[in-house]
Formats: sequence, structure tokens, C-alpha cells
Amino acid sequence: ALQADAGLAAVVGHPPPESIRRAAERAKEVVAAAESRDWTAAALPGWRQEDATIHQRPPGAPLPEVPGDSVRLLEPADALPATAMAPELRAELDVERRAGSPIAVAFDRGSMAAFCYAGATTETLWDVAIETLDPFRRRGHATRCAAWLIRLLAERGRQPVWGAVASNVASMALAARLGFAPVDTLTVFSHP
Repeated sequence: ALQADAGLAAVVGHPPPESIRRAAERAKEVVAAAESRDWTAAALPGWRQEDATIHQRPPGAPLPEVPGDSVRLLEPADALPATAMAPELRAELDVERRAGSPIAVAFDRGSMAAFCYAGATTETLWDVAIETLDPFRRRGHATRCAAWLIRLLAERGRQPVWGAVASNVASMALAARLGFAPVDTLTVFSHP
């Protein structure tokens, strides 16, 4: 499966290797289920691969409290910060805005500090995407931002799913802090 606008391909089962290569030409990353990892690796020689853990929150798991107006939805008229934001993040937030995805933003003394949004959604699930701007890291902004959006989307009938590659220790720690538990593993392939 290919989601070209997101630059993501997924391999389940054992499709023809040429089909995997064609999808990979249009993707930044290719994810493969555990049973498809070796098959995908053979189709994409030279690609880097790293395991990712998929997490879900057990029903009723507590979330940290979010103080008053420290987090809110990003409004269409809100200007994104001119500095401290990677162009890739700016582009991704613009895509999500145009798609009408809710984007939570945490503030630090009036400045946008962290963003949380659904990287992908199904009828009942959403993939947590979280980014904190460099000057505001390690101050709890990502925790507040994610907790706020988790509550909002739960009211809309969607539960979060958190995926983190093994090398992203900060993401794994944040998932645990928010009550997520590992439920599955997949492999992420990226261009060499």
C-alpha cells in the first residue's frame, strides 16, 4: 500500500518484489509487518532498517493534567513560528492544516513550543505525531500537548496508537509517561 502524499508505503504479506520497489520509489519510508520484514529487505537491498515498537494505551489509563490555556487547537489564521522550526515540520503542519486535521499546540510564555496531531487515522484509531521545537525541549510541552489531544480525540471516538523506532529513546519514554504499552513491532525501511 502506498500513501504517496505522506511518502509512506506499507508491506504486508509477500507482494512481488518489483511492486515493493515501485512503491518505495515514491516513498520516504517503507514499513513492513514482522512476517514481511525479510521479504521486504530482499526487495530493497541497501536500505536502512530499524525496528519500531507500536504502543497503545490500556483503557482507563490516567493522563497528566493539562493546565488551563497552555494547549489549544492551532487555528487556520495562526502564523507558525518564523524561526526554530524545521522546513519539513512546517510543510507537514501545512499539509495537516489543509486536510482539516486537528493540531494541538502547547505554548511557552506565548510562544508555540510543541505540536501534536494525527499522522494517520482510521475509523477508531489515530497515529500520534508529536514535535517539540528545539528551544523548548525537555520542559514537558510534548507531554501536555499529547495528553490534551488524546483527550480531545477520545471524545470523538478515536484512540491513540504510538509508533517509535528503537533509536528514538525520547519518544519511547514519552509514550510510557503517557501510559502507552508496547503491543507490536514492525520494521521501518529508509533510503540509504
